[in-house]
Amino acid sequence: MGYLRRTIMLGATAVLGAAAAVTVAGPAQAAPIAINFNNVTGTTHLAKPNVDVSVPASSVQTQIDLDTNTVTGSANLADLTAKLKLAKLIGVTSTVKIVPVGGLTGTIDLGASKLSTTTTFTLQIVDAHTDAAPKINLVKPGCRTVRPSTLTLNNTTPVELFKPITMEGTYTIPAFKGCGLLTPLLTLLLSGPGNRMTLVLQ
Repeated sequence: MGYLRRTIMLGATAVLGAAAAVTVAGPAQAAPIAINFNNVTGTTHLAKPNVDVSVPASSVQTQIDLDTNTVTGSANLADLTAKLKLAKLIGVTSTVKIVPVGGLTGTIDLGASKLSTTTTFTLQIVDAHTDAAPKINLVKPGCRTVRPSTLTLNNTTPVELFKPITMEGTYTIPAFKGCGLLTPLLTLLLSGPGNRMTLVLQ
């Protein structure tokens, strides 16, 4: 996101220059400016098992409206690989898909160097296996949280030219359903509040 301010200012200058060349009855409206981040990385801390999970390279697409200081778009996070311990002895590896529910919304204040985004998603566990038997998937298709989670991220570093921006926020993991015999165990191990997401947009 290091080039965010420059891109917005260049876009705004172009729009204002075009508007000055045309006589209109009302005030000129700036077109939304597309800002895409194709190398988004980070971590999410799962509170209940006290485990950090890396977020692989992902992408976020946004449209920034300077008239309303609003942000819309979509977040496409790569699948997460979570390594847990059952009874502190049995290693289990899970592949978790973050499935968006609706788009990304938010606000931006360039003068105050503030950015806030909100997304809603369900967590789908597409694979869970013991490390001793990696080819045996222990969950059924359709294993997912019973309702969506909402995540609001706020910047913790300034919105500066040529620099990435770090976003942080917390979310709740609801109970799971449709996971077969592992359903109550996954809920016991993972579900609860205080899970933290940290993303670096660049």
